[in-house]
Amino acid sequence: MQYTREDWVRAALDTLGESGIEAVRVEAIARKLRISKGSFYHHFQDRRDLLDAVIDYWEEHATERIIAAPQADDATLERLLSFVFTTERKVEAAMYAWAKQNPDLGKRLVGIEKRRIGYVAALHEKKGLSSADASARAHLAYLVYIGWLVRGDLDEPFDISGPLQHFLTWDC
Repeated sequence: MQYTREDWVRAALDTLGESGIEAVRVEAIARKLRISKGSFYHHFQDRRDLLDAVIDYWEEHATERIIAAPQADDATLERLLSFVFTTERKVEAAMYAWAKQNPDLGKRLVGIEKRRIGYVAALHEKKGLSSADASARAHLAYLVYIGWLVRGDLDEPFDISGPLQHFLTWDC
């Protein structure tokens, strides 16, 4: 089977989510894909090139495609938050852990957060909130999201559905 650049990136992203940035190694990913590491060099110059592609792919799929989706015109806050809080969080949490070690990624992550928060604020404004209230709620929602990521499942899962529904219907 011939593997594409995207196959390598997705395998690296899976490895990142499962085991952290230190585990994202060419040899390990080649073993995971059951191919020689030589094919890696048809797609990437080196590990740094792969890691840059991983960040680009993650940003595109975890942020930009959601914001730019055709259904974004009729997107609702409820649908977005329901999607976000029911998706796999390991990769997202691994990105934040990696950003603590990588200042360039940290700066890029701040920009991604701003776009995400801006999008959530726009959805709040669609519901009739003022710009200031929408921004405040968007920031709070994002902080809840970060807390949810950091907490993980620990010994028992944390059911966010009740508090999330309350947050969505909360009137100030």
